[in-house]
Amino acid sequence: MTTPTPSHRLHPLVAAAAVSVTLVSLVGVAAITGVLPTSNSTPAPSLAQSAANIPVIQSPGLHPKQPAQLNAAAEPEICRQCGIIESVRPIQHHAQRGSGVGAVAGAVIGGVLGNQVGGGNGRKAATVAGAIGGGYAGNEIEKRSKTWTSYEIRVRMEDGGMRSFSRSKLPDWRSGDRVKIIDGNLTSA
Repeated sequence: MTTPTPSHRLHPLVAAAAVSVTLVSLVGVAAITGVLPTSNSTPAPSLAQSAANIPVIQSPGLHPKQPAQLNAAAEPEICRQCGIIESVRPIQHHAQRGSGVGAVAGAVIGGVLGNQVGGGNGRKAATVAGAIGGGYAGNEIEKRSKTWTSYEIRVRMEDGGMRSFSRSKLPDWRSGDRVKIIDGNLTSA
């Protein structure tokens, strides 16, 4: 008597479900990572634009708004010099080079301290190593002591653009404040 061997085949519905889950997962990963392009569809017509296509029925004694009046009331004029503060963030600036005073002072102090260690050739090596290390440390300390902070202000303009401004002092504006650009400078709106 022969026993039937168990089948190791997947059921077609299970295979289809596995393929579907895999494809949806791949599309999701592609959308999150930006591999898929964004949609470039045209926006749906606004209520005012839809109303412009509705025929106007004249009734005695009533004065209906004309379609041009509806469009003018629905779409306010854009102020191209107005915007809303999106962010204010501090930016640390470090000096690119020291004047050399820090390096010289560090080298002298490092050499003196290195000369206190060991004896003979070890003392000479420690003196040189102390002078080199002290010079480097002194230069870094001098550069860090000459740091300053500026503030980047990012403004989302009413026309959809983004502009950045730099200030040396912390501005009074916060995210969400309305501002206006006058002669290239930000002012409160």
